[in-house]
Formats: sequence, C-alpha cells, structure tokens
Amino acid sequence: MLRSWLDVIVKWRLVAEDFPGGDPEARRHAALGRCALLEGRLDTADDHFARAASLRDNPLDQVGLGDVLLARGRWREADERYRRALAAGGPASLLARLGTAQVMVGEGRAASAIADLENLVADRPGDRTLRYYLASAWCSVAEQCRSRTADDTLVITSERQLLICEQAATRILALDVGDEELTRGAEQLLEEVALGRRWTWVPEGIAVSLAVLTVALGLITVVAGGLIGSAVLVVLGVLVGAFLVFAIVYRFRRQTWRRRAAEMAGSIVRPGV
Repeated sequence: MLRSWLDVIVKWRLVAEDFPGGDPEARRHAALGRCALLEGRLDTADDHFARAASLRDNPLDQVGLGDVLLARGRWREADERYRRALAAGGPASLLARLGTAQVMVGEGRAASAIADLENLVADRPGDRTLRYYLASAWCSVAEQCRSRTADDTLVITSERQLLICEQAATRILALDVGDEELTRGAEQLLEEVALGRRWTWVPEGIAVSLAVLTVALGLITVVAGGLIGSAVLVVLGVLVGAFLVFAIVYRFRRQTWRRRAAEMAGSIVRPGV
C-alpha cells in the first residue's frame, strides 16, 4: 500500500498546467480530469483523462490515467500507463518516473525505488516535491523492512532491520521536506532504534543474582588464597570469577530489540528482511 494519498497527487505540482496547443476539447477534458484527481474524485478523473487521451496523444493523459489506477491499487495497469508516458518523453516523463516509483512502493518494493529517486534529487536538490517523494519512499522502506504482527504492529527483529530503520530515519530528516507526519515519524523511529540498542538483562532477576554470587565466590576464593598463602588459589579465584562473569554477560545480557523480538516471535505473521 501507499503511505499517503499525497503520494498519488503531489507530483502534479511539477506541471503548472496542461501542455498548450492541441485540440481545445481534449485540453478541457485533461484540465477537468486533473482537477477531479486532485480532489479525489477518481471515477470522474478517469472519464476525463480517457476522453482526453482519445482526442490527442499527450503523455500527461497517460500519467493521469496511471494515477487513477495507482490510487485504486492496480499496480500493474498503472505501471503500463506510466511507461507509455515515459516512452513519449518530454516534461511528463518526470511525473511518470515518480509514478513508477510509487508502483514499486505499492507492490512492497520500496527499496527498489530509492536509487532512481536519489538520482532525481541529486539532479535537482532544491526541488521540495522530489525530496518529498524520496522521503516518503524511505518511510515505506522502514515500514516494509520490519516484521509485522497479526494486529499490524511493526517490530524490529534483526540487526539489519535496525540499521535500515536508522538509515531511513536519518535520511528523511536530512531531506527536510517540511512534512510534519514524515518528520515526526522519523524522529520516533530514531528513538525506537536508540531504545533498541540499549542493553538489558534477560531475565533480570536471575542475571543479577548470578552476578552477585559470582563476584562473592571470586572474592571468597581470592581472600581464602591470601589467608593460606596460596598464590595458585588467588589466581584461580580471579580467573574463575572473570570467566563466570563473562559467561553471565554472554548468556543474559541482550539488546532491547532482541528481547522484544523474542517476546513477539509468536505473534509475527510476516517476517521482515
């Protein structure tokens, strides 16, 4: 699914108005189609763009028809329309490239859309619309990479997911698109990553008790060795104590994301990357 309805229509900001010239009736239908699309009246938009396309050969009409299909989740058909517009070239090709990127996002392949969007932003870094699409795609990457439970809770269950989420959130904030939802989501994601990297004892009570007993045992052994003048016993106490502390840390110390992943393992219905 797409992250937001805006992902369908924001790209039309890149085209001030319909291409000049051509059949006046076709231009009228194209303008009405664009207006209907921006207002979310998909049936009306589809009718007008289809009528315009029957009267002229303009790639913007194909983009409009593709957007209607995109909004309806008909990814393959939308992609066909965008590719027709791309083949025609011209100013509409930029909108078509954004459309194909959104098709990949909708199909659950947001990561595949990143490279082309990064290239577009690199060519036009001052274009806020292009930066918006890149930020939105990164948001979808972070969502799609995580594991999902039956109640649609997203859970980080691997180190790779943790790194991807951090990269996505950092990139979204760096793009500075001025979208409150994207910014808030990225900040919350960075907080989740930071929390996930914190270390904790699992289970806490047993781990702490064992650590205390281990330290006490080591101290007793060292003191006993000192009292009887046995250097071997002192060294043995130090070595055994150090080994036991290491074993406890290795067995019971976990990063928070690993503990949560283990707790939610039975509820995962769609594993992430």
